[in-house]
Amino acid sequence: MGNTIGQFAFHIIKMDKKDKDGLPFNPIVTIVLDHWSTSERDKIPTISADLMSESEIDYHVKALKDDLDAVGKKAKAALRKARDETRAIVSARVEARGKSG
Repeated sequence: MGNTIGQFAFHIIKMDKKDKDGLPFNPIVTIVLDHWSTSERDKIPTISADLMSESEIDYHVKALKDDLDAVGKKAKAALRKARDETRAIVSARVEARGKSG
């Protein structure tokens, strides 16, 4: 999955070890549009140029699918890493409370 068109991205919300009193929560990933334009007529977000042939449509749809696949792969890796970080934060808190109690 080499280069992609960069149409999609992801955001992750995860625990921060600096927040000592925050409640533990599972990380959350959202897939987002990284860039878009809007149509002149109705201001609807668009994610392609003007496509005028079936082959142009096929090409762009394949590029969008490849981009989504790549973003999905990166988002899954980020989610796994964030889960590991959450477990480490919670474990450190439990251990610290055990030592102080």
